[in-house]
Amino acid sequence: MSSPLNVLLKPLADAVKECGKKAPWCSGTWDVSPDDLKLYFDYGTDIRSIQFANATEAQLDELVRACQPATFGANQEDVLDENYRKAGKMDLSHFSINFNPERLGLALEVKSRLLVPDADERSIKLEPYKLNVYDYTGKGSFFKAHKDTPRGEKMFGSVVVVLPTAHEGGGLLLRHDGSEMVFDSGKEFAVGKPPGAIAFVAFYSDVEHEVQQVTSGHRVTITYNLYFADEREALVLAPAALTPAVDQFSVSLKNILANPEFFSKGGLLGFGLKHQYPLSSDKRGNFDLKNLLTCLKGEDAVILRACKEHGLTASLKIIYDANDGWLVMCDRPVVGLSYQVDDLVGDLASDFGGVCIWVPPSDAEYYQEQAAREWRKTVKWVTPMQA
Repeated sequence: MSSPLNVLLKPLADAVKECGKKAPWCSGTWDVSPDDLKLYFDYGTDIRSIQFANATEAQLDELVRACQPATFGANQEDVLDENYRKAGKMDLSHFSINFNPERLGLALEVKSRLLVPDADERSIKLEPYKLNVYDYTGKGSFFKAHKDTPRGEKMFGSVVVVLPTAHEGGGLLLRHDGSEMVFDSGKEFAVGKPPGAIAFVAFYSDVEHEVQQVTSGHRVTITYNLYFADEREALVLAPAALTPAVDQFSVSLKNILANPEFFSKGGLLGFGLKHQYPLSSDKRGNFDLKNLLTCLKGEDAVILRACKEHGLTASLKIIYDANDGWLVMCDRPVVGLSYQVDDLVGDLASDFGGVCIWVPPSDAEYYQEQAAREWRKTVKWVTPMQA
């Protein structure tokens, strides 16, 4: 049987689920001028060029020869393993292209489609990262399932621009939270797009993705890293309108706060983050979770925005499972505990400002004195914590 508090919170939890129905990716095609698709690249000591609106197989083969074998990130290192990734890559310092996603409106398209659930005024910037070529040589190029490595706290996703070349296979398979989607750029180009059309896929950094095997032709892509922009770097954007799901969450939170039966003596509401985020430290090795508040995505950003609108103090916490189910809430990541700890709950409290928020019922009865001393606060979770 549900408790009265659970009954009060159900509309809020349902509203979060509605916000979470928006997929963390978007895709499509974008018409540009053929003049925007001229690529210059280093070829030994020479400089070559390709006009992708009418590129020949010989020119594309030349581009393949100019590339280096593509690596991938694993354990903070670049790894070359063609059983996991078989493709060519060209670093930014070795090519240049007229294509500019901000000038051509693609950046605004990505922002409006990928971040609509946030309903906020944050702007984005796209930084070109790398050119890749997936072609059919040997068994064909591919890249097995992986997640991108965020390059800084403000990086929240990637945009893959597929240049207009004929190819089969090479679909980009995206997976997140039980949902998946395949974007097949080869089929998009095969249905008679204009000579200047490009294909694109944008997705959050915690989306698992893979490039399926190319079976013919050349799949040429330029990847852009997506960042939340500082004001001086921002695109000029009009404020986003509230979507129905976002408005539903805000109204539900307002109604709960107005109910005199809700937390009459105060309390803590908990929302488990839906997305994953990178943590980086300063020069002294210190972490500050406050820096991530401006980088939240999807329904995580919706929750933060609504809490601020209704006067609630919102902060990010890390929850540690200490001593088999004793949950301790900390303001920062715990580092330096490389030794055997006799009382992890106590050490987290004394050395890292941790607060015990849950003790298993069996332990609360058996260790009554310690539980009474350590268990300081209780969090009522609206959405579950993510491991």
